[in-house]
Amino acid sequence: MSLEINSSNQKGLFDLNRTSALTDGVFAIVVTLLVLGIDLPDDHNFSEDGLYKFLERISFELLLYGVSFWIAVTYWLQQAAIMQYYQKGNRTLVWINLFFLFPVTLLPFVTELRGTYPHEELMTVLFGCLQILIGIALILLWNYSKHHPYLLVCPIDDTFRKKVTQRMLISPIIISMLAMAFSYVNIKLSAVLFMSIPLYYLSHREIDQRWLESPPDR
Repeated sequence: MSLEINSSNQKGLFDLNRTSALTDGVFAIVVTLLVLGIDLPDDHNFSEDGLYKFLERISFELLLYGVSFWIAVTYWLQQAAIMQYYQKGNRTLVWINLFFLFPVTLLPFVTELRGTYPHEELMTVLFGCLQILIGIALILLWNYSKHHPYLLVCPIDDTFRKKVTQRMLISPIIISMLAMAFSYVNIKLSAVLFMSIPLYYLSHREIDQRWLESPPDR
């Protein structure tokens, strides 16, 4: 059952449809720009080198694209699942969502930088910092309702809230820190480690499973 919004809390509240539309639009552009970051080598001779050599030369860029794509759509899923718990929004909630979108928009740029400088550990550190910022924003979105329960469609118990927060802390924040450290040992291994961000999310999905098991009435 929906939580009732009393008259004292109604001031400054608005529908979240436009926020969701903006978020969906940003992610649609981001995932499109990611594939455009795969550059064709100017000095490649297709008639002599062949397709296999070409794919071998861009293998790292393809790996980066795959990792960034699945990370991006995972963040989209997480944000969508979080926002399903809100029936209304306020100015602060929208600003937190914009804070979440800012590092997301940088994903194509930083991914292309990593492909341009494949042996630079600093690029992996920059990529990891981006994931940490996004993780912090997701945690803020999820926990904002703790002190603003009237924005929610249904109550969230503290045990469940803490469990989901801990999951978000591990992925992407702690995983990104580990990947950044591994970049000084093996760059490609660190890229694969980033891939565990969406895999970790798919392994639990408490936030959307709980929603599906007991969908509240809007």
